[in-house]
Amino acid sequence: MLSTKPSRLALFILTSLTSSYAQSETPPLPANSTSSAGSDDGYHFDPSFLTVDGKSTIDLSRFERKGAILPGSYLVDIYVNSEKVGRETVEFQEQPDKSVQTCLNAATFKRINLRYDQLPADLLTAIKADSGCVKINQALPQIGVAYDSGEQRLDLSIPQALLNNTARGYVSPELWDSGVPAAMLGYSLNGFTMRTQGETTNSASGAINAGVNIGGWYFRHNGFYTWQEDGDKGYDSTNTYVQRDIPVIKGRIILGETNTQGQLFDTVPFRGAQLVDDDRMLPESQRGYAPDIRGIARTNARVTVRQNGRVIYETTVSPGAFSINDLYPTGYGGNLDVTVTEADGSTQNFQVPYASVTQLLRPGSHHYSVTAGQLNDSSISSHPAFYQGTYQRGLTNIITGYGGFQASNDYYAIQIGSALSTPAGAISFDVTQSRTHVSSLEEGGMSGQSYQVGYSKFIPDTDSNLTIAAYRFSTDGYMDFMTAMRMRDADAAGRDIDSIWRAKNKLTVTANQGLPGNWGQFYVTGYEQNYWNQDETDLQFQAGYSNNYGNISYSVSAGRVRNDDGDMETSFLFNLSMPLGRSDSGNVPQLNASVNRDGNGNVGEQLGISGTAGSDNQYSYGISAANYNNGVGSSGNANGEYRSPYTNVTASYGLGEGYQNGSVGLSGTIIGYQDGVVLTPYTSDTFAIVEADGASGAKVGSYAGVKLDHWGHAAVPYLNPYEMNEITLDPKGIPYNVELENTSQKVAPNYGAVVRLKYATQHGYPILIAATMPDGTSVPFGASVSDHLGNTVGAVGQMGQVYARVTDERDTLRVSWGKSSNQQCQLTYVLMPQSDKGQSAELTRFASVCTPQSASTTQPLDLASK
Repeated sequence: MLSTKPSRLALFILTSLTSSYAQSETPPLPANSTSSAGSDDGYHFDPSFLTVDGKSTIDLSRFERKGAILPGSYLVDIYVNSEKVGRETVEFQEQPDKSVQTCLNAATFKRINLRYDQLPADLLTAIKADSGCVKINQALPQIGVAYDSGEQRLDLSIPQALLNNTARGYVSPELWDSGVPAAMLGYSLNGFTMRTQGETTNSASGAINAGVNIGGWYFRHNGFYTWQEDGDKGYDSTNTYVQRDIPVIKGRIILGETNTQGQLFDTVPFRGAQLVDDDRMLPESQRGYAPDIRGIARTNARVTVRQNGRVIYETTVSPGAFSINDLYPTGYGGNLDVTVTEADGSTQNFQVPYASVTQLLRPGSHHYSVTAGQLNDSSISSHPAFYQGTYQRGLTNIITGYGGFQASNDYYAIQIGSALSTPAGAISFDVTQSRTHVSSLEEGGMSGQSYQVGYSKFIPDTDSNLTIAAYRFSTDGYMDFMTAMRMRDADAAGRDIDSIWRAKNKLTVTANQGLPGNWGQFYVTGYEQNYWNQDETDLQFQAGYSNNYGNISYSVSAGRVRNDDGDMETSFLFNLSMPLGRSDSGNVPQLNASVNRDGNGNVGEQLGISGTAGSDNQYSYGISAANYNNGVGSSGNANGEYRSPYTNVTASYGLGEGYQNGSVGLSGTIIGYQDGVVLTPYTSDTFAIVEADGASGAKVGSYAGVKLDHWGHAAVPYLNPYEMNEITLDPKGIPYNVELENTSQKVAPNYGAVVRLKYATQHGYPILIAATMPDGTSVPFGASVSDHLGNTVGAVGQMGQVYARVTDERDTLRVSWGKSSNQQCQLTYVLMPQSDKGQSAELTRFASVCTPQSASTTQPLDLASK
């Protein structure tokens, strides 16, 4: 049975009051001793000062040791050299000399990652045999032990010679939490309306990210619904799969519809099975990507992101430059197709290419993936078989080797490559051989090679970061998997196979250059690609310069994309922003101004104000005006956002010459589990459900707007999987009749888990009673106080001060400092009517006589209850 932990406030009052009686303080407690009594290495209290009748004394020996604890079993967090290794029940055993020693079971020793070759033979035998409880001071005297009863935390200080070397940030897989059974529904709902030339068009879209967790199995479904009035409407399933972690191989198995990661080959959507590693299971210090999307909007615009023809993201952006950096991971290779739909119906389209950079890994580390199934792409009529395997391994500090294969009906590709770390930068080189069978070709098919080189270099002296993510040259007969499948699909349908473009050269460059002093920073990113069977060349780039002068930030950028007519078009943008007030004060509005020009001579100016409001910045707003030449004219836009405790609400409205548009949106997550339903305005893949009975209103630290609801529950998003995440509660704002026993916990969730954290609370009204005996003397110091049910609710401090937390508005408390009848008395109290919703900054104070009779006299001195 677990011992009941007394209130931390009660312990603080009691121990702080007793410190004035300490007659001597001697050297600290030995490292492996938790507590003792009557020894010179702690405090000594003379009980004769606290006698009641000259004969009976109070046993204060438990307070005479630094870090004193009552014998018993406690559920505690165990830390080894400040790193958490587990949470379990630990036994504290009283010794003949009244000291209390810490006793750990064999399973706990196994968690600690000890070097077995350095352990005593008897301890090693006990661990292997799981033979019950082992006293630390006897088994390993060199281990230091410290226990904090308030935090229920046991710290073990173990010499490094007794521990196996582990990487910084290592979290034992035994601490990974697979969570509780739960169902999740992440949603993003948007409605749009547009009126142009007297005609109104309405549309809506909704993205969902649903899941069910049962044990270690996580079921997931992602989909996107679009609706257009008098137009296309329908639902597109993006992914439907189930996954389960396999910690022993630092990976997971995935069954269903999803995508390959694209580390060596481009991302491929498939339906089948995949076994893949996850480097997040490695310590943070041993870990070896969705790209940012930047663009420019003239009005309140809708941005749609597609991959392989499927919508994976959609949002509304304000006029001016925008950046999207919260995409779910979509693999390491392949292109994203971005469409910006302006308020007047015009669109601009561009691609965001990205590829994995050099494949360097630490010596001995590796990445792997094995996939078997069939192609799952709605743009291709058939679903051919698909097989893929990849492997990367760090061979030395300098060399990493990698390779892989892809195979399907009448197609195969084999890749081999290496990455080198050189003083001139990191370089990778690989070659891929492919063969595609095409029935309409006389030779029966096409074969060829693709050569790719990557380069990356960071020069700290000049703040230069250059990445040529990929230069690829492909021979005429080479095709990657998706190109080959599209060509075979066109051939089977009788279409011209030359309508499928085959890449020849492709260069992708990303560079960032910090300039000396306060001269700002320059960046450029882009790619160029040409084709074997087409004369056109794709050239897309973005280049920019940014700096600041005091509180004024400014930037200039240029970009080149393909316009609605299929022609390449260059645009330029100058942007300036500054706070409208002191930057060190809260909720300061921001002034934004910009001028942009495109290759057709269209020039526009924009001016706007944006900011946040509310104690948690739960409100945000923006208002802007713009003017464009060439008949576009003037326009105005306004947008707002409210992050409530349960959902996120957005709205926008735009007005220009010949058009009006508006949009509304809702986003968030609904989580259901065995104890109820929790709503949160955030969307995430890994959550913690926080429970603190009765502590509604408590804020969850570092998560803006996350508070415990009426039932004392909250969903905490954005947990880092396989890492220790500390989740703290701020008791400010909770009902005054509730006290949090602990305010911080750590957890290392599996990816996709919904973990559950319970924070213990004590309920009742805090009172402070000046208690005296019938003869006017103070009630004995150190006496325990219990209610009519026998529950311990407090203790007696100096001068008879009784701090207690009681659950009833009236009751009789029993005060005991011994077992005989003359060592007990009763206190009766009556409180003013209490309100659970009220907040109190002070205790309710009384003076009362403690009598041996069934009733006592209560005299309120200074009642303060808020």
